[in-house]
Amino acid sequence: MTISLYDAIIPSQLQIIAAVRKLVDKAKAHCEETGTAAEELIGARLIEDMLPFAYQVKSCREHSFGAIEAVREGVATPSLAPPPSDWAGLYEKLDEAKAGLEAVTEAEMESFVGKDVEFRFKDTVMPFTGENYLLSFAQPNFYFHATTAYALLRERGLQIGKGNFLGMPRMKKS
Repeated sequence: MTISLYDAIIPSQLQIIAAVRKLVDKAKAHCEETGTAAEELIGARLIEDMLPFAYQVKSCREHSFGAIEAVREGVATPSLAPPPSDWAGLYEKLDEAKAGLEAVTEAEMESFVGKDVEFRFKDTVMPFTGENYLLSFAQPNFYFHATTAYALLRERGLQIGKGNFLGMPRMKKS
């Protein structure tokens, strides 16, 4: 059985983007129910030198649809824009990712195979093919940031579990 680049990336990223959006829903509801200031969760960090929850959510967008945009351009550079500072901004990032991923076609994804892509940041230049950039760099980063967003909320006492991270798996249709 062969699997397309599209199938290896897009459906799973849509699944996790939807799950992260629901995590933001739960974080917002937690703040409203407990009287916790939104900034406490939006700015939450696991450790002082780690970037906050808002950055983790922003990075889910950057390493999903942002990675597609990078392959289209042939150059990937990290976004240095500050992360959103409110719930609306977090939702906007996730909605951008969802809409962008839904617009990608299988044909476009297959056109990325063998395409030159360079990751550039400061003095670092990393050459990739489109598929290797997406599968070995962007996708692991995407899951890292989604997992970190989940862990930040869990550490702050939200009653969430693995199912909240996984979202809705794609099951066999009868």
